[in-house]
Order: sequence, then structure tokens, then C-alpha cells
Amino acid sequence: MAEKTASKRPFMVLRHARPAERQALEELQWRASLVHPAYRGALLQDRSIVHLPAEHLRDGSAVVAEVDGKVAGFAIILPTGNREAELDGLFVEPEMAGQGIGRALVEDARQRARVSGATVLKVVAALEVENFYRRCGFELAGETETLLGKALVMVQLSRD
Repeated sequence: MAEKTASKRPFMVLRHARPAERQALEELQWRASLVHPAYRGALLQDRSIVHLPAEHLRDGSAVVAEVDGKVAGFAIILPTGNREAELDGLFVEPEMAGQGIGRALVEDARQRARVSGATVLKVVAALEVENFYRRCGFELAGETETLLGKALVMVQLSRD
């Protein structure tokens, strides 16, 4: 009979991004975005598509997930008015996918949206991540075109 070993979950901390991290976060966004085959061509053709506005780092819109002291992902949430907020970006280091980092960032975004008074959280997402967002409670609302190509518009209504 095989012995069961307890799986050790990594220690994760969510914190506000720092302005000095801008380049490192853009590099993380680049790596995470290249995972999506539909986006790869546009990214390789024009690397300037990946841009993290400095104001998102100054105003607290960007939240970083650290796992065991290493930046593992980040998300940006922006109020859009009319009781809505947008999860404007969610990126996880590709080799760290599947460890709950994205889910933790979505939950944090949901809470921050709720605190800001939003009753709807919207995300524009790559086609390949539809199931992830569905598992996080989002519903498909439509499709749109982005600089990287076709994307999904998904929404989540506040549970409160």
C-alpha cells in the first residue's frame, strides 16, 4: 500500500504592485500572453502591445500574487462607472498555472469590486480561458475584438 503524502500548498500573499515592478510585470504579462496560440502572432509582430500603464501601479489598481516570495501573477481591476468594474488584466506565470493563483486574484478582484460599490465584474478574456472564468462564476456576455484578436466578454454579478 502506497503511503499518502500531504501535498504542500505554496504560501501566497496578495499585495499592491509597486511602480518599480512595472518592467518585470510587463515581462510576466508577455510570457503569460504567449501561451495563447491565437495571440502569439500579434505579440511577436508588435511587442509594444504589452503595456502596463504606470498609473495602475501608483493608484492601487494592480495587485500582485507572490508565492513563496516570488512574483507569480498579477491582476488589474478598474472601476468603469455605473456600478461596474473591469478585471482589466489577469496574468499568471505559465509554469505556475493550476496552483490557484488566478483564482485567488479573481476572488480579490471580486472583493475589491464589491467594496467599490460595483455589482457587476466584467473581463475581456482569451478564448482559451473561458472555462477558467466559468469556474470562477463568470458568464459569457459576448465577443469583442482586441489588439490581439478575438476575445470573450464575460461578466459576473455580485452575490451580495
